Amino acid sequence: MNINEFYLAQICDVMKLMYNRNLVQVRGGNASLIDRNSKLVYISPTGVPRHKISNNDVAVIDFDGKAIIGLPSSEWRMHLSIYKNVEDAKAVVHAHPRYLLALIKKGMKLDLNYLTETSLRIKCLQEIPLIAPGSEELANAVGEAAKMGCNAIILDNHGIVSYSNESIYHALEIIEAVEDLSLIQLQGS
Repeated sequence: MNINEFYLAQICDVMKLMYNRNLVQVRGGNASLIDRNSKLVYISPTGVPRHKISNNDVAVIDFDGKAIIGLPSSEWRMHLSIYKNVEDAKAVVHAHPRYLLALIKKGMKLDLNYLTETSLRIKCLQEIPLIAPGSEELANAVGEAAKMGCNAIILDNHGIVSYSNESIYHALEIIEAVEDLSLIQLQGS
């Protein structure tokens, strides 16, 4: 089996970026890339501190969720659900951004037109009620939202997941734009 070292490095880089930007806790969040030719998904591991993640830590699973290498994130079902429901999705990123969660707790709604970056990067923003993390039920709900064309999906009391048909960095950029918007809206309220 040929392992794509470039995918491993990108996942490590994105996880470190998310940790350094305060979008995840030390062992929180996850990211993945799909190789549709081999039908393999490269995904961040469970339990590894995000600021220390290395290429050797990244897990690889097949399209059925079977671990080929390593121990995948507990949210692997959510990632696979997006890839199965959005044929051109190339990358998925999931974070726990503090300002977004604070905004939701205050009962506020994001206004995508409030910030140029969000209006340009987000096709559709969907909110999903609280569903147990890592569950099949959450994966199905996220997959349905993604199938409707929503590339940013807020998970109540949990965080956000985004996908991109461009790159893993674009998926991260979507989350960063939502977090920036959340901070701006909170400060403006």
